[in-house]
Amino acid sequence: MAVEIAKIAGMAYAIIGTIMLVMMFRKGKFNRRIGYLFLAISTVLGFVIFAPMLPNQFQVLLLGTAKQLGVPVALAGAVLGVFVALSFAFGRIFCGYVCPVGAAQELLYLLPGRKVKVTNKTITTVFRIGFLIAFVILAVGFSTGLLRYLGLKDFFDLNTGAVFFWVFLTIVVISAFVYRPFCRLACPYGAVLSLAVIKGRFKLRRNENCINCKKCGEACHTVEVGWTDLKQECYMCNRCKEVCPVNGMEYTRRVIREQDRKKKAAKIPEPDLTERERTGAV
Repeated sequence: MAVEIAKIAGMAYAIIGTIMLVMMFRKGKFNRRIGYLFLAISTVLGFVIFAPMLPNQFQVLLLGTAKQLGVPVALAGAVLGVFVALSFAFGRIFCGYVCPVGAAQELLYLLPGRKVKVTNKTITTVFRIGFLIAFVILAVGFSTGLLRYLGLKDFFDLNTGAVFFWVFLTIVVISAFVYRPFCRLACPYGAVLSLAVIKGRFKLRRNENCINCKKCGEACHTVEVGWTDLKQECYMCNRCKEVCPVNGMEYTRRVIREQDRKKKAAKIPEPDLTERERTGAV
C-alpha cells in the first residue's frame, strides 16, 4: 500500500508540477531559482520513491509487467498519454524539470568545467529514433527491457552491487560535460515526446525583436533556437531567453519567420530629420 501511495504521489507531482511550470512560462514568471527548485525536488523523488519515472513506466507497460508499477495499468497508460498531450501543447517541460532522469543530468551539467557541445542534430535524432525502434521491438517481441541494461532502476535504487548501476553512473558523469546524453540519445519516452512537439503549439521562439546577434545560439546546448528549428530537443532551460539583450525570445505559439521580420522592419519609415541632424552639424 505504501508503495502504491508513493507512486501515485509521484504521478500527481508530475502533473501538478508540469502545469505549474507551464503557467509560470506563460505568465513570464519563470526564473532560474524556480528551475533549480524543481530540478532538486525531482531528483530527490527519483531516489526516494523512483517516481515520476515515466521512461521506466513506458517500458513496464510494453513488457506487460504492469504489476511492478504499483498503480492500475489504465492509470499508468493514461498518465503517459497525458504527458504526450502536454508536450504537444506546451513543450518538453516535463523532461526539462520534472523527470528525475533529466533533472539529475541537468544538475550535473551545472557544475563548472569544460563542456562538449554536440551540434549535429541529425546524428542525435537518428540515434534516438533508432534506439526507440529497438526498444519497442525488444520489449514487445522479446520481452527484453533495454533500460535494465542501462542501469536506470539500479542507479536510482542506489544498488551499487549491480553491474548496470555503474553503466548509468557513467552516463550521469558524462552529463557533467555533454548536455543530457541519456535524454538526447537513449530515452525511449523522450523520443516519443520529441515527436509530439514537432507540430507542437507553445514553444520558446524568436520574435520580431530578434536582431540575430547569435547569443541565443551560443547559450543553447541542443541547437534549437533557429527560426525554423522544430524544438524537438528544447528542454525549456530558458538559457536563450536569459542571454537575449532585446527580449527576442518568447514562450508563445506565434510563429514569426525571419523573412517576415525583415519585411516588417523594412516597412518602418525613418524618422523625419532636419538637415542639421542628418549631417551631424552643430
